Amino acid sequence: MNYQEPYKTSNIDLNKIVYPKIKANQNKKIILLKYNDKGKLRNLAFQTPTLLNPHKPNHSKAYSELELALIGKEQNKVENFTIFLNNLEKKIKTDAQFNSSKWFDISESNDTINFQRIIRDSEDFKEGTIKVKLIKNDDFETVVQLNNSKRISFDDIPEDSWCKMILECYAIWINSSNDFGIFLRPILVSFTPREKQIYNYKFVEDSEDEDNVFEVPDTDASNNVFMKIEQTNKKVRNIADSTSQLDLNELVKHLESEDQLRSSEIGLTLVNSNTVQPETKVITIEPLLDINLHNRYDSSSDSENTSSTSSCTSENESDYDSDSENESSNTQNIDAETSDVM
Repeated sequence: MNYQEPYKTSNIDLNKIVYPKIKANQNKKIILLKYNDKGKLRNLAFQTPTLLNPHKPNHSKAYSELELALIGKEQNKVENFTIFLNNLEKKIKTDAQFNSSKWFDISESNDTINFQRIIRDSEDFKEGTIKVKLIKNDDFETVVQLNNSKRISFDDIPEDSWCKMILECYAIWINSSNDFGIFLRPILVSFTPREKQIYNYKFVEDSEDEDNVFEVPDTDASNNVFMKIEQTNKKVRNIADSTSQLDLNELVKHLESEDQLRSSEIGLTLVNSNTVQPETKVITIEPLLDINLHNRYDSSSDSENTSSTSSCTSENESDYDSDSENESSNTQNIDAETSDVM
């Protein structure tokens, strides 16, 4: 079998388009279109670049409609194809204006002519889409293939696939409202499922996951991060299931009353939260100890300590007041469609 080759869009001279015949009925008019190739009228068939087919076709009784996005494997070829379609539209609109009296039924009540663009606006694809009608009737059938070899039915067209077509610029259609457009008839359509890149990764065993055990810090007074307390050799009775706390008020009174304090040993009273009798521990506080976490106690001068404590208290009150204050404060004219071809 001898196969015909389609034209390359880059080699098509749009000025060689001719309109040899007009068909009409009550609702529609068809202006057949041919290409004058060296004196011979041929079908204007051309090949598209590979385009993206995101969805399965929409089926109707007369045809199946396919919407393709102007996205391809080689985007520069898609851009050149888009330029060709725009130039084809300009040629058809110019010829329609020149042949308006013969093609259109112009009257006082119907004097507006609307053109249906080939490239449609799309919310999903910024470059737009084109729609083609896959035909199957007694006179013509679009051949649909998978991987350019196996023939498949319209129902078996895969979504999310690449698509390449041979389209024929078959005719100009005009309806009774003087809406018109170009009918691109798909002759051969081939689909190739998109290859999805698969990463064969898996988790590896990590010994750190087993050894990484969260340790709760020891809150015993001997390991406290703010002060280090060393117990004297005095015996301390163990009190089970009880909680002890330092009586800091008594500690402050003790510090103020000891004018000649030179020793770093301070007697503290342990107050038991249970009803057990209080007991006394003797703790050793290292020099430069930050008891209240605000200022340091210097044993060399009682007057300096008193002044420092008073200053710290006023600063804390000022800070508290300050913190409290901060805390309070492009559509077309008409979307004409042609459902069948005469």
